[in-house]
Amino acid sequence: MILTLHPETPQVRHLERIAELLHRDGVIAYPTDTLFGLGSLASRKKAVDRIQQIKGRDPKKPMSILCSDLEMFCRYTRHLDTPTFRILKQMLPGPYTVLLPASREVPRYLQNKHVVGLRIPAHPFCQALVALLGEPIVTTSVALPDQAVLNTAWEIEEEQGHALDLVVDCGQSLGVHSTIVDLSGEEPILVREGAGPWPL
Repeated sequence: MILTLHPETPQVRHLERIAELLHRDGVIAYPTDTLFGLGSLASRKKAVDRIQQIKGRDPKKPMSILCSDLEMFCRYTRHLDTPTFRILKQMLPGPYTVLLPASREVPRYLQNKHVVGLRIPAHPFCQALVALLGEPIVTTSVALPDQAVLNTAWEIEEEQGHALDLVVDCGQSLGVHSTIVDLSGEEPILVREGAGPWPL
């Protein structure tokens, strides 16, 4: 089922409906500033497991979590030093996934060797939904392994609608993966080139 929202100012009643669905272990497909993502509440392992099954992913390969702003972002990583925070202020919100040491708030199933991937997309829907929820959602691209990028709600509904609780139609995504930068060590490391320029 497709639910259409305004791309710039998503209607609150629709956001509340989606939030209620996620609180019931729902799984949605939704647009970000890079690709359409699959999402559930990060705190709901049952729903996260459903996403792993839909994707056919190795459960040991963790997914990133999507925050609404830097205040929420900072809850899910350990103490940030000033140089790292300056880099984050330049990157976010934007088309980046940042790898950082996970705080105790991050469920173990979303960590890889105590590191977590964090995002704040520059997309009104993502920011509005997660702000309403007050907690992050999981984010991983809709595309299955070896499958072409699905970049409209209608394509996703046709291909994966049977496995999802809702497909959100709320503007077009760029159709390019996020840039992944590892900031968990001494020096920033580019892990994957994508939509965000690097170096900054």
